[in-house]
Amino acid sequence: MEPLLARLPAEFTAAERGRIRRAYEFAARRHVGQVRKSGDPYITHPVAVAEIAIDAGLDCATVCAALLHDVIEDTGCDAAQLRAEFGEEITTLVQSMTELDRRHDQAAIDAADDRSLALKVIDRLHNMRTIQHLDQEKQRLKSQQTLDVMAPLAGRLGLRDVADELESIARARLTHLPGDTGATYQVLAFGALLLPVAVRASYLDEWLGELDVLRDRRARTRFALRLAISMPALALTLRRPTRHTLTGCLLTFLRWILRTDLRTWTPLTVLLGWMIVETARNSLGDAVVILITVPPVLHAGVTRLRAKLGLGQPDKPI
Repeated sequence: MEPLLARLPAEFTAAERGRIRRAYEFAARRHVGQVRKSGDPYITHPVAVAEIAIDAGLDCATVCAALLHDVIEDTGCDAAQLRAEFGEEITTLVQSMTELDRRHDQAAIDAADDRSLALKVIDRLHNMRTIQHLDQEKQRLKSQQTLDVMAPLAGRLGLRDVADELESIARARLTHLPGDTGATYQVLAFGALLLPVAVRASYLDEWLGELDVLRDRRARTRFALRLAISMPALALTLRRPTRHTLTGCLLTFLRWILRTDLRTWTPLTVLLGWMIVETARNSLGDAVVILITVPPVLHAGVTRLRAKLGLGQPDKPI
């Protein structure tokens, strides 16, 4: 505890230091007997997150919330107990972060305080620093999610050093880990290009959470294929075009290219080629998997979308 207090800037008052000490003692009692994958006492994790929060210049309430961020999720402590001990502000931060951990959608991110989002990314930073204690499958999934979702989020929050370290660790893991999850994720990332930019990251985050709990390679492949096939229809639903907007024009164009197989493939070939080249830099095997699986998946998705839009059989290619 003393090293944590010594890390605090001079402008933290005695009252704030006392509040942080109480948060530590509360968390230590709640997490007693719990251990991490590494075998270390669990309390070492919230302390490390609090240290990162201090180094990032976050305020007293956020440092306290960092120490307490897992007590609701992992110890059976309810919000009323936390509120009675630490007040509404800290309790709201902890609840918001708990909600972000439970959900992977844009609504949860939009509703979250920036400080809760900051806690989420610095929590991920400490988890990435100790990621070697997870199995290789989880390392790959967490690293890909970190690279595509968490590092950009940290950058948007102004946590540049955190963003850079997240990206550095994630890239190093993805470069050196064997496995096939990369190809599965690349299929989803490619399909997500059809989605609106504002929700793309949150959907990828949610899908990675789903992949994370699927232990069987065949189950992951089926999951990815189902998503890829339904992606065009999901894109149309999310965009809800109006006739006179740019989005409406783009989706009018999408309807037009769906009318022939040739036109459908014309705008997609460059993207598919780029995805294969990028994947081949790390794994030639993954690139081959994408080359074999993505075209049939896109064809199936286009076929289903034609039927849903009532476009009938494609016109004869020009």
